[in-house]
Amino acid sequence: MIGLIAKKDFLLNLLSVRFIIGFVLCLVVIPFTLVVGVDGYLNQVRIYQVEKEEADSRWNDIKEYSLLKPTIVKEPSALSIFSKGINDNIGTKKTIRFGEVPLFLDGKAATRDNPFLNAFFSIDFASVIAILISLLALVFSYDAITREREDGTMKLTFTGQVSRITFLFGKLLGLLLTLLPILLFCYLLGCLIVVLNPNIAFSGADWGGIALLFLTSVIYMLVFILLGMFISSLTRSSSTSIIISLLCWIWFLFLIPGISSYLAQSLVKATLYDHVEHSMAELDGQYQKELYDKRIAILKTFENPQMNFYNFNIREDGAMQIYGGAQKMVKVMQQTIAWSEPRRIDYADKKWAFQKKYQDELRHQQQVQQYLSWLSPSELFRQTTWKLCRTDADSYLRYMETIRNYRETFVSYYKEKKWFESINYFTAQPFDAFFTEDQMAEQDLFNFDNSAWQRSAYEPFDVSDVPRYVTPRFPLSSALNAALGRAVALLALVIVLLLATIASFMKYDVR
Repeated sequence: MIGLIAKKDFLLNLLSVRFIIGFVLCLVVIPFTLVVGVDGYLNQVRIYQVEKEEADSRWNDIKEYSLLKPTIVKEPSALSIFSKGINDNIGTKKTIRFGEVPLFLDGKAATRDNPFLNAFFSIDFASVIAILISLLALVFSYDAITREREDGTMKLTFTGQVSRITFLFGKLLGLLLTLLPILLFCYLLGCLIVVLNPNIAFSGADWGGIALLFLTSVIYMLVFILLGMFISSLTRSSSTSIIISLLCWIWFLFLIPGISSYLAQSLVKATLYDHVEHSMAELDGQYQKELYDKRIAILKTFENPQMNFYNFNIREDGAMQIYGGAQKMVKVMQQTIAWSEPRRIDYADKKWAFQKKYQDELRHQQQVQQYLSWLSPSELFRQTTWKLCRTDADSYLRYMETIRNYRETFVSYYKEKKWFESINYFTAQPFDAFFTEDQMAEQDLFNFDNSAWQRSAYEPFDVSDVPRYVTPRFPLSSALNAALGRAVALLALVIVLLLATIASFMKYDVR
């Protein structure tokens, strides 16, 4: 009997105007959304390739170890085509520095606002599915019960041997069979666009992620089908039911996300990054003062030699190039750097305490926002898709942690190799190629062969033993574990709404 009721409803819905409108709407919106997503992803890939080539080129042209500043470029996630998450809020690359512990990726003004708070109006496949499928589910289910009562068929149905439970499950199955083909069509269309694009290659884990996205979407669709049926079981007319259903839809999809973000930022205050920068600047000032005092002390031990070099170039984070000049000045620089760079690293750790506190405040703010948004099934669905596609805040923080771990490995390598104590830290020129002070006094510096003082005279160093950053590969199981809690919450909501609908319908007056 459940099958007969489901079949009747399925055929009626299949021939209805709302089914045709819903199908056409998906046919128009889904391809547009996916084309935008694919185009955005391919653009990210092009940028990634250019920046990666630039980083590799700099890596292979190192003649001074102080200039070896690895640039890590974040590889775009193919699944961001389906769910962008916080990708639009974060940068794309990070240069490893001795004087800085990485907080965020560079490329976005992520320090002005909380990059972990969701930007609702991002256009991606998952967001469109959240809007369209929930709307279609309510449009088809808002009159599942009231229409039968208004048409008089419900009373006639119950005069036979059909129980209310059988009737209700038949209705639910009919609605599910009606909407499932539309949802399946959306995903098949998305997969087809991806497969037909020769520039996109999905791994097995990516296809597994899409399969999990589809299952999550089915659960999400069931939530709104049952919500519509529950509202229908509480009302006496279809007009009242659709008004309440649409108000719930607006509340869940549009109001709760905005309200939760506002409340999170109001209840949990985060320090302005300007204050963090001010605290870090004070530490930089202390470091510069210590460095100045140390440099003066070292100069005194060498009887204040003239700090003149033929080719001298200094950059940020202690990077420098020195060619030509006196051996005594080289020793001064060598001793200064042997003290300054380890000290720079120590100060970076002190600055990280302020950055870590700031990051924890942003994370706490984002967690409060997520917990508040759990009042909305659409937000639960979106957070689940972010985790399955690894475009959520937790995935980003794990990625940043791997960069910080790599920086520790990189620093340890420099300390083990004692590059801070070597003149190769700032020059490729052998020590013997520098002049003694007597030679400097005797030599006509404007008329002599200075080829040994040219950076171009030396080959790049062999840096094959320097540790390179390896992009972590997280298995599908890790994404599933991260998303499991929210998926279970959606499933629990389905059960609660089902029980509530049954309880309400058992008291429903069919007259």
